[in-house]
Amino acid sequence: MNDIITQVIVAVAGVLTPAICLYATNLIKKYIPNKELFQALEQFAQDAVVVAEKAGLTDKLLDKKQYAIQQLQDMLEHAGFSKQNEELLGNCVEHAYCEMKRRIESVYKAPVVSDVKPTVEKPKEKVYKLSEMCDKDGNILPELMKGVPGYEEK
Repeated sequence: MNDIITQVIVAVAGVLTPAICLYATNLIKKYIPNKELFQALEQFAQDAVVVAEKAGLTDKLLDKKQYAIQQLQDMLEHAGFSKQNEELLGNCVEHAYCEMKRRIESVYKAPVVSDVKPTVEKPKEKVYKLSEMCDKDGNILPELMKGVPGYEEK
């Protein structure tokens, strides 16, 4: 009796093992994208951002990100990949946009505060009180008036 049960279990396991492996392989392919998809996503996302930016300048599109996501989805389908999650595509588009912006800013960088030469400040002129500007008779001291336009020494 034990011998028959063992033979049945071995026979069922022999039949089910390939089916279980095939099912697990399909799950892995479905939920874990392959390396080629990631490489395609990176390149296609950059292309989609460029297309969206160009279309946004000429067609005045309001939502360039959504347009880029749609372009990315189309590019992936034409390359033979199945339809992907929109959130994943949105993140790829944002990453591509940030990378492209960083590269552009590194080429055309604005001067950093430390690169700007400080301007030389003129020495501040002394501010005199009225009592310091006049002599005891109330006349303005002539040495303070040197260089003032319209003042001539008598």
